[in-house]
Amino acid sequence: MKINWFSPLLPAKTDIAHYTSRILTSFEKNIELILWSDENNWSIDLDKKANIRWYDPNSLSLSEINQADINIYNIGNNALFHGSIWKVSQKQPGIVILHDINLHYLFTSLFPHYLESGVDQEAYKNLMVQFHGAMCHQDLEKFFHHQLDWGTMAERYPLTYAGLNHALGVIVHNQEAFQFLKQTQRWPVLYIPLPYPEQPIYSVSRKNQKRTQPYKLIIFGHLGGTHRRVQVFLEAFANFSEKFSFHLDIYGEIWDKEYISNLIKDFGLENLVTLHGFVEEPKLDAALAQADLVINLRYPTGGEASGSQLRIWSHALPTLVTQIGWYANLPKNVVAFVRHDHEIEDIQQHLHNFLANPDKFIEMGKRGKDILIREHSPLLYVDRVIKFAKAIKSDHINFEITQKPKVSVVILTYNSSKYLPQAIESILQQTYKNYEIIIVDNASIDDTQVALQPYDSRIRYTRYDQHQRTSVAYNRGIEMTRGDFVVFLHADHHLLPRQLEVQVTYFEKNNSLGLLCSGFRRVNQEKELLVDIEPWHEHPQLNCQTFLSSSIFLGGMMFSRNWLEWVGGFKTELDYAEDLDIVLRLTLINCPMDWLRQVGVCEHLYPEKTKPNSPIIINEIEKTLSLFLAQPDLPDEIVSLRNPSLYKILVREAFDLYQLGKTSEMAALLKQSLLYTHQSRGEVISDWIEKFNCYSLQYGEKFNAYELSQMTDWKNLILAHIIRLE
Repeated sequence: MKINWFSPLLPAKTDIAHYTSRILTSFEKNIELILWSDENNWSIDLDKKANIRWYDPNSLSLSEINQADINIYNIGNNALFHGSIWKVSQKQPGIVILHDINLHYLFTSLFPHYLESGVDQEAYKNLMVQFHGAMCHQDLEKFFHHQLDWGTMAERYPLTYAGLNHALGVIVHNQEAFQFLKQTQRWPVLYIPLPYPEQPIYSVSRKNQKRTQPYKLIIFGHLGGTHRRVQVFLEAFANFSEKFSFHLDIYGEIWDKEYISNLIKDFGLENLVTLHGFVEEPKLDAALAQADLVINLRYPTGGEASGSQLRIWSHALPTLVTQIGWYANLPKNVVAFVRHDHEIEDIQQHLHNFLANPDKFIEMGKRGKDILIREHSPLLYVDRVIKFAKAIKSDHINFEITQKPKVSVVILTYNSSKYLPQAIESILQQTYKNYEIIIVDNASIDDTQVALQPYDSRIRYTRYDQHQRTSVAYNRGIEMTRGDFVVFLHADHHLLPRQLEVQVTYFEKNNSLGLLCSGFRRVNQEKELLVDIEPWHEHPQLNCQTFLSSSIFLGGMMFSRNWLEWVGGFKTELDYAEDLDIVLRLTLINCPMDWLRQVGVCEHLYPEKTKPNSPIIINEIEKTLSLFLAQPDLPDEIVSLRNPSLYKILVREAFDLYQLGKTSEMAALLKQSLLYTHQSRGEVISDWIEKFNCYSLQYGEKFNAYELSQMTDWKNLILAHIIRLE
């Protein structure tokens, strides 16, 4: 078999060049491997191991490339090393070895002038829209106007699929990436642990087998940005009371040497930190041989498996790693985890623990080496790559593509592991079966992933490492959907058994429909009925006036996916009122909509359910209404609904605060509601009490007006703002 292997080659300063060099000798003699490089200065040693060809990505020698049986492209997250490889992969299909799951930096470095109007920006925008849909337009505009930072864009839009366009198959090095790509059912996907020899490549004996103070800390690698957290470690180190028990050596090119040097000086660490810059591999292995503890932090991460971590384990060294991406799935006894939102605290605690018990950390490093030997053999790796390539070439690969679903149910969850299984079960028990379940995990830190394990084969799952606005998470769900119709649920909602069947039937009979709204049921934690909400009795027509005047419930809606695309998805600047905003915008573009006059979904009310900050909610709703009502040519009868809508919303929020015992905040919102009503003060009091009574009934409770009237905050409100004004 003849393989074209596209990869950065030594002496390129990337671990992927080292990765290729490490596995070359493991290829069988009956495999002809051609290495392709867009650089002319590859290492002479490589010529002894393989045939090497130079290429220009803009002027390919297709006749020579086509002589091989298959092309294999190593794609990572830096255009300096992988930009040319990606360009070739767009012209000549092949297997992609994906070294980073998040490829946003690859494309922003490939189109470096993406923030300026011109060719690069257009190319970047086209890629974003092609692979993340029209919903990203709103964030692109904010990004170009410096209202969103690069890290936020990368988290929301990883551009993974752009790197895999035209791929015949995909090889990944971590389980999270494997599960993510496998569930898309777009390519055959193979997971193989990243290979690394069990002994250091440049073996050096430790000078002093007995570890003594000052213990040697080391940071190394391509330190090309703040994501390697050098600056954070220096801050934690500087404020660590026992820092004189350590010395830190930093090896590698730093993105801003002056900045780091000034930090070291400002923190008073000149005698405790040494910057070595880039060094050759033998010198780096010699430094690792003398080290006691390695710092291998990164946030955010591209999701990559870490060649640097395997190198550390070849020296049997303990490591501090960020609990994210590939690292997060490592056993807890082989690395010391640093939480990305508690970095300084965790770093200092681990340094303290090391001083208290160095032997415990020595054992940690030994367990890491055991994993390296057991799971990361270069021979096993190459054997599996070759078998995969032969299967792809011969089409003899078990790659099952399931039927495209009609309905996509998107469940948003955040620390709701207790309720999430019930939401999933309610979908699995639907009488209608042509659906897919998409779980969007908004950076949960509870047992969500454990709760999902029984459903692995029946769900598609995506997770944010950093908590996002609700609207952003919903848009990720839309992006993943394959169905014609979309339903959005929270983890504490569940569908009644015939809901999807009835909704789909209604859509099929009314094929121009864009939105269908049903009623909803409130139940307590024992699933006992509290009340059914059926807004169509008061508002028979589903239109803009209805949304501005009545309670809406996103879980009771089914959307046409096309209309979600046309309206641009949820507005990503909203964390509350995103449901009100999207339905109002749908009315503006004349989306056909109707009531499904039945109750089809349950909202759980339980004691520990937290209430978001009411002033924030009110501000978001007010902002949403103001933006909507600022649209030109709106009828006067719609514009006139602004104040009544805000009045009802404020009273409803005030009631929720009353239920929580927050009577001071309740009184503040009731006072604010006076700005939006023309009722007399006496009428207002009666209206508040009537509404509180109505809302109590919706929660299955009896309202005690006398109890309310005896509360100090209520009395003060009445005296100060009702009686005095009268």
